[in-house]
Amino acid sequence: MRSSDSVAAPAAEARAVRSAPSAPEPVVAPMRRALTGSGRGPRLALATLAAIGHEAGEAGVPILIGVIVDRAIVTGDPGQLLLWVGVLAVDFLILSFTYRWSARMMVTIYGHAENDLRNVTLQRVLHPRGLRTRRSVGDLLSVTTSDTYRVAGVSWSVVQQAATATAIVVAALALLRISPGLGLAVLGGTAVVLLAMHAVSRPLEARGLAEQRAAGRASAVAADLVAGLRVLHGIRGQEAAARRYRVASADARSGAVRAALAMLRYTGASSLLAAGFLALLTLGAGSLALRGRITIGELVTVVGLAQYLQGALGHVGTFAANWMHKRASARRLLEVLGDHHAVPGPEAASEAQDRPVAGDEPTAVGRAGAPALRLDWPDEGIDVEVGPGELVGLVPAGPAHARRLADRLALRVPGGPGEIRVSGEDALDLGPRAYRGRVLAVPHDARLFSGTLAENLFGAPLATPAVIAATALEDVLVHAGGWDGPVGEAGRRLSGGQRQRLALARSLASDAQVIVLDEPVSAVDPATELRIATGLREHPAAVLVITGSPLLLSGCHRVVHANRGSGSPEVDR
Repeated sequence: MRSSDSVAAPAAEARAVRSAPSAPEPVVAPMRRALTGSGRGPRLALATLAAIGHEAGEAGVPILIGVIVDRAIVTGDPGQLLLWVGVLAVDFLILSFTYRWSARMMVTIYGHAENDLRNVTLQRVLHPRGLRTRRSVGDLLSVTTSDTYRVAGVSWSVVQQAATATAIVVAALALLRISPGLGLAVLGGTAVVLLAMHAVSRPLEARGLAEQRAAGRASAVAADLVAGLRVLHGIRGQEAAARRYRVASADARSGAVRAALAMLRYTGASSLLAAGFLALLTLGAGSLALRGRITIGELVTVVGLAQYLQGALGHVGTFAANWMHKRASARRLLEVLGDHHAVPGPEAASEAQDRPVAGDEPTAVGRAGAPALRLDWPDEGIDVEVGPGELVGLVPAGPAHARRLADRLALRVPGGPGEIRVSGEDALDLGPRAYRGRVLAVPHDARLFSGTLAENLFGAPLATPAVIAATALEDVLVHAGGWDGPVGEAGRRLSGGQRQRLALARSLASDAQVIVLDEPVSAVDPATELRIATGLREHPAAVLVITGSPLLLSGCHRVVHANRGSGSPEVDR
């Protein structure tokens, strides 16, 4: 038989593995996922080859026109004219077909990449183990929509930039054949444009990051404003809320304008640099033609390639800026995907979206004879057990303290080993999914869904007469017009007390072993509150209610005061 120390060692080692932080991913990880995730790599390669074929065909047009001038027009040979016009027609067919093929594939690749990134981000945000860093809803919405949109666009960048680089190489090879000096000038000029524009693009990443963060803050303020609109009307706070939103919106607008102006200045400088270089190239070709060093057809080719290269070199100048903006969004995306879990778990944060969470599968009901819930929180002065059919009151030091206690009981914040046990099993060993299958910890601001009463209770049959009576739900049924009556968006057709009672009925109708309630009847009148206290006392599950209400506490079997380290002993009722 092993000693107690040897038995505890594997569990402690497992917890250490669960708590170990994962290695941070590089900022390119979201980009790599957008490019090659879900088997998109081969399709992206084909799309890139098609785009390269299109740009090579585009670059071939002025080359073929120059050949036609020299071999057919200057010589007056109809056969050569028909031959090379036919070659030109085939070139147009190829560049048209490859463009359509590449564009169709890229729309699919980009759409799937954006959807993949959004799904991964949502799975991380909604992961049972949560995010250690608290972020506003608006900021998460901005990351999930705007930043994933930008990062997914990296597929377009790869394809278009590879095609542009190929076009410049084709043009340079043609110019090398005409005049080595012209070809080398194009290759050197491309390198100069690329390096120069990269040097001035470095502030763009910081501007893009600031722009996205300002947009996230504005989204957060807007979400708060919409969620609290009814309360704002009640306290006549519309003007103050509107001022707050105008300030946040103005900051977001200023950030977007600054980023856009920086990009415009960057693009203008790129175009100006490319145009100046190509003007010199054309003048050089004209000088060579006047001296008889190149033919008329070759001069036509050089002028045509110069016009074509103006767009290509302008695009080369935007390469760095394009990647800087995407890096800024990738950095924000990685802050969410790479965030540690609020509740320790066996897998790294980056793996959470790819497979089920190990150790979170439902397990058998815990040890026989163990209490349904056991709390051992020395820092709160709490050591309490709650058995089936018991109603225990937990008195917080204040509203903020109540929210913290509820977060600990819901495993929304990190906890230590042995602090919470369900039927004798450590909550950390169970994992959030299995724990939440047994313990229903309802937030104080539990939301209702748009729809009917029945849909908010996940089906009327679950609301037994006992649950309806325990939550005094009869008048809510009458007010809504029965189970099929609509409750409005987020339950706004109901009063605050009616919404609380409907949310409470939803909790009591569940099959959880333990129900944790956080000030569940703060908007209910005293008579109804007393009736609910009696209903909670008679509920068959173990019920722990966090409240400071004397009426609700009067129905409890026992009351525990949580005074953050100076708790008083339990009081039997």
